[in-house]
Amino acid sequence: MKRIFLLLLCTFLLFAVLPQNSLALSAQCAILIDANTGRVLFSQNAEKKAGMASTTKIVTALCALENGKLDSVAKISPTAYGVEGSSMYLALNEELSLEDLLWGLMLVSGNDAATAIAEHISGSTEKFATLMNQTAEKAGAYNSHFTNPHGLSDENHYTTAQDLAKITAFALKNPKFREIVSTSKKILPRRNGDPARQLSNHNKLLHMIDGCIGVKTGFTKATGRCLVSAVERNGMCFVCVTLNAPDDWNDHIALFNQGFSEYIPQKVKTAGEFVSVASVKNGYSDTVSLSISEDIILPLKDGEESSLSFSPIPFEDLQAPISKGDTIGTLFITLGSNETFEFPLVAAENIDLKKISFKAESSAFSTTLKKVFLAWFTCFN
Repeated sequence: MKRIFLLLLCTFLLFAVLPQNSLALSAQCAILIDANTGRVLFSQNAEKKAGMASTTKIVTALCALENGKLDSVAKISPTAYGVEGSSMYLALNEELSLEDLLWGLMLVSGNDAATAIAEHISGSTEKFATLMNQTAEKAGAYNSHFTNPHGLSDENHYTTAQDLAKITAFALKNPKFREIVSTSKKILPRRNGDPARQLSNHNKLLHMIDGCIGVKTGFTKATGRCLVSAVERNGMCFVCVTLNAPDDWNDHIALFNQGFSEYIPQKVKTAGEFVSVASVKNGYSDTVSLSISEDIILPLKDGEESSLSFSPIPFEDLQAPISKGDTIGTLFITLGSNETFEFPLVAAENIDLKKISFKAESSAFSTTLKKVFLAWFTCFN
């Protein structure tokens, strides 16, 4: 009887310790985040470095959008024409706009398009890789390293699920990026009268999940199946990343279902809301009011709102002039004891530079001149 009691007690404790909403995923690495705040909603080996196959092209597209002109024309080189793997079937010396190459990059995962974009933007894939690494760091991804624009396997080409989620959240702020990755089909007319290219997005989740807005599939034998997706629902946008996931479609469906069932959007601050006052130097006013730049909506579980704390921190040494809407501080929102989110604070008013009157300047100069003359006269008499 005593053994039975101990066995039941151990079973109870085991289930009490395990998360009630834990998921059995096929992915080696996985993460689900809120794109707007960066809050991590689910994590499994998310900081482990791994290959990411063609999800690399998220960074390639972002670099192209930030550093190129969509209507600029690229000529397809032998290198781009001959690259291995998935393709949009570019012809040697064919000319396409950068925008057309981006459609082929993200919808059909063209390695030829990736190489052509890299050469068009930076002159070579090696120089473009440097730009990719700089762009990733700008998005807050510090545990990644890119050596090529397409994602073909290279031991020095890697990321983490967490980094890839950060990069994707950053990229989704670009309207053109959103448009491309959320499009199911695209027809690209040919310049020379050949039949138009018809591109179909490889991302099945666009048709499997309500609110899906992309983002990118990937696969090599070395990395396994990789998938990045984003879903907008209930006023929130969640980004999901899985690396080396044999059953990636179902992994993402499960993660989104759990995320949207557990978290609800809570508006914790309203755009224009006053939060603090900061000191200003050289202004007609010695202080400036700080306010919220836009509505702050956090994904929270039931009851979490009571554990939020707010700390407005103005920038140091603020100097006039300051224009209404200028970012002049940061609002730190802490949830519990270990999660902190940052949001910009803006000036709620104009603070003009205080002008010194010419009369006052002239009087001060005259007084100083008199003192100098008197000192000089004293020395010589």
